[in-house]
Amino acid sequence: MPRGRRVLGAGLCVTALLLAACTGSLGDPEGSDGPVPGDTGGVARGIDMPGAPQYHRLVRLTNSQWASSVQVVLNLDAPSSLSDTFEKPVAGTTDFTNNELLLSVNQRSWSDYQSAAEALAEEVTASDAALARVYPGTDAAGFIETVGRRAYRRPLKDAEVARYTALFETGAAMSGTKSTFAKGAQLVIRTLLQSPHFLYRTELGERRKPLDGYEIAAKLSLWLRNAAPDDELLDKASTLTTPEAIAAVAESMLEEPTAVKAMRYFHGELLHFDRYATISKVGVPSYDESLNAEYEESAYLFFEKIFTEGLGVKDILTSTKGFVGPGMASLYGLTQSGRGLVERDLGPDRIGFFSQLPYLTLNALNDESDSIHRGVSINLDVLCTPLGAPAPDIPPVPPLKPGQTNRERITQLTSGCGGRCHNALINPVGFAFEHFDGMGQYRDEENGGLPIDSSGIYAFTEGSKSFADAGELMHHMAEGEQAHLCYAKKLASFALQRDVVPSDLPLVETLAAVSRGKSGSVKEMMIELVKSEAFRTRAGGPL
Repeated sequence: MPRGRRVLGAGLCVTALLLAACTGSLGDPEGSDGPVPGDTGGVARGIDMPGAPQYHRLVRLTNSQWASSVQVVLNLDAPSSLSDTFEKPVAGTTDFTNNELLLSVNQRSWSDYQSAAEALAEEVTASDAALARVYPGTDAAGFIETVGRRAYRRPLKDAEVARYTALFETGAAMSGTKSTFAKGAQLVIRTLLQSPHFLYRTELGERRKPLDGYEIAAKLSLWLRNAAPDDELLDKASTLTTPEAIAAVAESMLEEPTAVKAMRYFHGELLHFDRYATISKVGVPSYDESLNAEYEESAYLFFEKIFTEGLGVKDILTSTKGFVGPGMASLYGLTQSGRGLVERDLGPDRIGFFSQLPYLTLNALNDESDSIHRGVSINLDVLCTPLGAPAPDIPPVPPLKPGQTNRERITQLTSGCGGRCHNALINPVGFAFEHFDGMGQYRDEENGGLPIDSSGIYAFTEGSKSFADAGELMHHMAEGEQAHLCYAKKLASFALQRDVVPSDLPLVETLAAVSRGKSGSVKEMMIELVKSEAFRTRAGGPL
């Protein structure tokens, strides 16, 4: 919905019926024995860890993984664009759209795979020269073993080779103007790209036992490259049997451009960067729709720098540098520097990403700050605080009255909530950003000269802390544990392609400890993650 006509979002409690859902508690309850193995929901160490992981042993490729894997299998110049028309997962039901729970196959998707396989097989066998890019030889055995290994992400078994050899011979005997080799290869490629061994990543070993080297290679590559492993990685697959060997390969992959793209996808879904395209403001002269693209790319570039330069959660929360486009410069009070986005120091009032224009403008009501959505998003996406369900009937934010601050307006509007959801969690965080108006511009006064109060108290997992403004709040988050636990949980969920629940708390705590360390880089967290049993072994679950 356009921001100019939006009403209050998730978390607003207006009925007594929802008070229980809106009231959360931080920390382990008194007398708790901690998370129970196999638990699929609840609160652990103050962070919300709900979900229902199925630990599927076969996880379908996402649409983008399919497109990039086709590129690897057929040695194409770019990922296949055929996936653009594939059915897309329903976003919003899990943290990320690569979650196992969203990757089912129905009649529509199966038809998509079939027609795409046929089209690609026709394309790469249209001429002998085109087919030579897929496989340079003209022998059926070499073709089947080489291309089959890429598609299956492991060597083909003897029985599989035999079946594909028979299929090749059937194709070669068909009529048509193509060469005998091309006709046989076409039928093999059509079949390979529709095989479950291509469409699904597998974890077929026994419960709690290590994945084999080829499954590890596929898991690494589909995460860090968003594509099937190439020939070089498949050659190394048999050595990926120890945490150290896996970490060494992952460390090398983290320096590849494809890892930057994979983390772009992660951060984009983590903080909902797709919403920048939907920003709309009414009656705000300083807003122009062309800013939306700048906001989105500025956000991506910020997190790209965090990843590529070995930075981490602390820097996300406290860096005063950001990327500024020509339309954003004046809003920051800076002079324009060229036509593209340029990294600039934004000054002492801009502490961390959440004090930058993209985040602040997205979470705003026309030219007014939106403390509720700012508070909700930080709680849910950055602190993983359990807030409970939103109210079913949410009233619009009333206009500001003369002599009334936004803080007073929102406090009055949410006073009926009564529980922790607004009074102790959402409002304090949202009010911390009151110095930034609806366009993200810094101000000391509002509504005709009224002074702004951005102070508050927030109950973190390690205890309550007071702050004077957003900058102090961000430093508390960087120095404490909750934001690090939350980021670790989200990173693990994305990498493992499943919900992360209280039984995963040891892994989350380990990753958070790395994040809070001296360097605390995202890359170090990722290396620690691939060494973990959660990544290297099969957790369980049915076929």
